[in-house]
Amino acid sequence: MKFFMEKNQDANHCVTINIPKTKINSIIIKKLVQIGKKINVNGFRKGRVPINIIQEKYGSTIYYDVFQKLMQKFFYKFTKKQNIKIIGNPKYRINKKQNDNTDFTYSVFYEIYPNFSMKSLKDINVVQIITKITHNDIQNIITKKQEKTKNWIQVNRLIKNNDRVTINYNLYEKYKKIEQFESKNFTFIVSKNIFLPQLEQIVINRFVNDIVFFKINFHQFHPETTLKNKDITFKIKIIKVEKEQDNNVENFLKDNITQSCYENETNILEKHVKKITTQHLKNQIIQKIIQNNPILIPPVLLQEEIQDLYNKKKEQYHKNQHNVLEKKYHENILLKAKNRLHIQIILENIITKNNLHPDENIIQSLIKKISLNYKIPSKIINLYNKNEILRNTIKDLALEIQVMHFLKKNINIKKQYWNFDKFINHNWKNEERLFI
Repeated sequence: MKFFMEKNQDANHCVTINIPKTKINSIIIKKLVQIGKKINVNGFRKGRVPINIIQEKYGSTIYYDVFQKLMQKFFYKFTKKQNIKIIGNPKYRINKKQNDNTDFTYSVFYEIYPNFSMKSLKDINVVQIITKITHNDIQNIITKKQEKTKNWIQVNRLIKNNDRVTINYNLYEKYKKIEQFESKNFTFIVSKNIFLPQLEQIVINRFVNDIVFFKINFHQFHPETTLKNKDITFKIKIIKVEKEQDNNVENFLKDNITQSCYENETNILEKHVKKITTQHLKNQIIQKIIQNNPILIPPVLLQEEIQDLYNKKKEQYHKNQHNVLEKKYHENILLKAKNRLHIQIILENIITKNNLHPDENIIQSLIKKISLNYKIPSKIINLYNKNEILRNTIKDLALEIQVMHFLKKNINIKKQYWNFDKFINHNWKNEERLFI
């Protein structure tokens, strides 16, 4: 393999790689022969189809597949040989002018991890929340779950938190109605923190038949293409207000909780609390490290990350037929992209400087934990052994756990004790999951 490294005008890195054409042709012929053994073509016995006919029918697909895999393989060899750690997704370009010589030439554009020196971790102070769950807490949770359906009754009063509100709404741009976004009988529960805060704030203390307005700017990365980069006015008409009906069966349910149900719910609740408080601690640590260690992110890499996040949001929005009022589609993608890249760079820095390698015990523990979600746990174990993508994902998770163990040992953690009421009423949805 021959290669030539350079730095292009966009400030990212580029390498030109040559692959011997003899190697490419050899692999293509093998693929054609393999296909020939499986296909049926009129006029020929199975396994006796001439190569030129197979090539005419399947050639373009085979060429693309072979080129793609070889380009990735040779680029991986190059990064390993040069000890280069790339960040983001490399971009492959086949050179248009291919000489009739012995080599196939292509270029790869890539970014490397920026160099930076992390400041001392001893100055970082974070809070670890310890939540105490009592017998009554567990009973109350079980009771609420056993009340399978909520009963709502219509009320004629000012709207309060936790009311269920039905509205009609229209969207306007510069006083012109946008017909495609007209919605009738849209229902939501106030203060569930799912929809735009402007919506929830403006309906509080309003009556049925009130009409209210609010204006927002749809940022350039909103999944609704027709609304991007526009100031949009929402016209809201309140149609119905309901409150949750008190349930008289609560005491009966509490007296009929079985031991197995109690133990199962205790286990679920403890895991849920641990998951959220652990994530809260992680987020604090990462945010403090980011604040103390400004990193210059290459613009090309930032744009790539923004585009990746945008594509995922857009797919989720259209696939699940979500609503323009949902708050998550109005979040700052630029800030989220910067956070994600900061985290990748910080993790790589800690892993490299401390020579961390995936711990086999942690890997096995993760596999066991994941396998419990399957009816046949052995399937995930077999999949791990066969699937390289899954294997690498679990190894990355193991390294993430090891990095967190390292960080916890080197920073100052102050424990803060909460009761379950404080935990359940805290606005956890404002705690974005920063870790990858």
